[in-house]
Amino acid sequence: MNEDNQSRRIDVLAIGLFGLAVGALTLGVAQLGWIQHKNMVGALVIALIFGGIVQLLAGITDIRYNEQLGGTALTMYGFLWVTICTVKLVSTSSTFQFDAVLYAPINLVYAVFSGVMIFLTAYRNLTLSALHVVITLTFLATTFARLDFISELLPGWGHIIVGLMAFYHAVGSLTQAFTGKSILPLGPPLLFHTHKHVHSIAKVV
Repeated sequence: MNEDNQSRRIDVLAIGLFGLAVGALTLGVAQLGWIQHKNMVGALVIALIFGGIVQLLAGITDIRYNEQLGGTALTMYGFLWVTICTVKLVSTSSTFQFDAVLYAPINLVYAVFSGVMIFLTAYRNLTLSALHVVITLTFLATTFARLDFISELLPGWGHIIVGLMAFYHAVGSLTQAFTGKSILPLGPPLLFHTHKHVHSIAKVV
């Protein structure tokens, strides 16, 4: 039963990371100016569906499998993408023009959240923890960009790297789940849980 739940967790995580990869790459390309302005609504829809809805569905499924860490991360990032993309779509398709500073608080909060995820995902594998390092730095860069301290280039490249790393992990975890081989190595866990019975034995000794 535990092996079945583990297999399901890996599959669901791969789905969420595929969605993140498409959303982040689309956003990064847009921030770097490689998408024409007339196509921005289409880019936002792509980011909304893959970065938002796909991650939300994967996160909800992960929660149903009692995977608190993956479920929390995927749903919270999914809600972020849905919120940001919806606000931008409203701003693009109507007379409402929101100031960039509106996005600074939510980006700062998610930078802290991603920082915590660096530590928590270190119990999973190196690649997932490194992905959250890049996500955290990208959120910080996005916050500075929203405050007009820097341009969109740095956050754009950050999202490109996030997308590529998410795609790598998704393919790696998916192939490992179905073949049992590390075709794309994800690296070992950086941290390990200390089991309670180990403490008990140590106290007896």
